[in-house]
Amino acid sequence: MENTILSNKKIHQATVLAYRGEQKVAELSKGGMTCDSPFAIASISKLYTHAMTFAMIDKRLLAYTSRLVDLLPADKVGCLPNAKEVTVRHLIDQTSGFANHELDKLPNGTVLFKEILHQDRAVSVVESLRLVAALPPKGKPGSRAYYADINALLLGEICETLTGKTLPALLAEIICQPLGLKNTHYCTGNENNITPIYNGSHAAFWLKYLSAQMAQGGIVATNHELMQFLQAFMKGQLFSKNHLTNPNFRRIQFIPLKYGSGMMQLKIPRILSPFVPAPEIIGHSGSSGSFAFYCPSKNIFITGTINQIQHRPFAVIYRIINKV
Repeated sequence: MENTILSNKKIHQATVLAYRGEQKVAELSKGGMTCDSPFAIASISKLYTHAMTFAMIDKRLLAYTSRLVDLLPADKVGCLPNAKEVTVRHLIDQTSGFANHELDKLPNGTVLFKEILHQDRAVSVVESLRLVAALPPKGKPGSRAYYADINALLLGEICETLTGKTLPALLAEIICQPLGLKNTHYCTGNENNITPIYNGSHAAFWLKYLSAQMAQGGIVATNHELMQFLQAFMKGQLFSKNHLTNPNFRRIQFIPLKYGSGMMQLKIPRILSPFVPAPEIIGHSGSSGSFAFYCPSKNIFITGTINQIQHRPFAVIYRIINKV
């Protein structure tokens, strides 16, 4: 199966796991990676942040209707557009209206993510907030979905403020310890064993950038542990499953992806994908080619990474779903 599914020349290293329920149905690898190789899961980290947030809602430390300005200091978030109207629900669902300061063109004409690809550096919370404040909003809170890293960043800040604990401590307490995860942690910037991420043929690590991402994209994990987390998330083992009941998925700027209840959703009508069926999958992907999705119609969990910024993982995901 590896020879065909991972044969794309842009995919230099990869690891893929698939389970139907509790039974493993596929394990693929390429370029020396294994399911125990540590790698940056990028924006899948948002699922972990949302799991923490759901757990805190269950404990009544906050509510979906809690306002951003009531949870974080005004000198931190008061500069953000429409900040007084933004709620926790908006942050989870990507409907805050905040711009994407990493991928949208900044007032000076540059794109932050492209700069990072050329020169690794940390982007602080203060800088991120300043950049978002300088960009026009994408709509009133709740009016539309627009994917922006600032939403998860703010949820992380809220979790730390409410508990008085750091995100690494919360990750350990709420997720890693209950699930027995030993190799899942936030990037520190000092790792020497993380699998490199490819931008075309160029391999790099971007450790400074990842170490400052935390809530929105800074987790390092192995594929085995990513699978454990995904199954626990979808089964409601870390929080009440009511948080994932009847999600309202709205289209985001990355067509055909939608977002709701802290998850991405993708499904492609058969008329648009006649040769490869593309049933609904829910979960998350990352800019590094990482992915963690559940296919409800087939009860298949699929996780991994193709570690390639220039190649989206969905073709790999669907080819495996349709083969197992």
